[in-house]
Amino acid sequence: ELLRSPVSPQLLSYVSRQASLVLPCDDQPPIDSDEQSPVLPHLHTFVCLLIRRSSMRSGTLLAALVFLRRLQQRLSAVAKGSYCTCHRIFLATLIVTSKSLHDSSPRNKHWAKYAIYFNLSEVNLMEIQLLTLLVTMSEYNLMFSE
Repeated sequence: ELLRSPVSPQLLSYVSRQASLVLPCDDQPPIDSDEQSPVLPHLHTFVCLLIRRSSMRSGTLLAALVFLRRLQQRLSAVAKGSYCTCHRIFLATLIVTSKSLHDSSPRNKHWAKYAIYFNLSEVNLMEIQLLTLLVTMSEYNLMFSE
């Protein structure tokens, strides 16, 4: 029943925290001279927005935690990301998780609309980059038993 249930605020907080631990990232957005582009919110706000807009359920988020953990275990200890890196990792992980669990999953053009801060070509690239890391690390196996 938990797997099909709506996402609780506690689960959102936990997932946001785990996404922030995958890779150390800058905690402040860059000062941008382009005032036309929207400012990316803090990771927790982004996670909440994305889950609400995509109508993801708890089971998908729990499975995403497995992929986030795998990624965290294998990334270099000296790797560091910019402010948007954790946002990108979370979005790509949610896309890959949804596609690997569900027969009918949103297309990337929908994910770009849900995420609102990234365009379709960025979303496509994020997915490819994450799959390259996960598939290379797991020897072509995205299945999990955790």
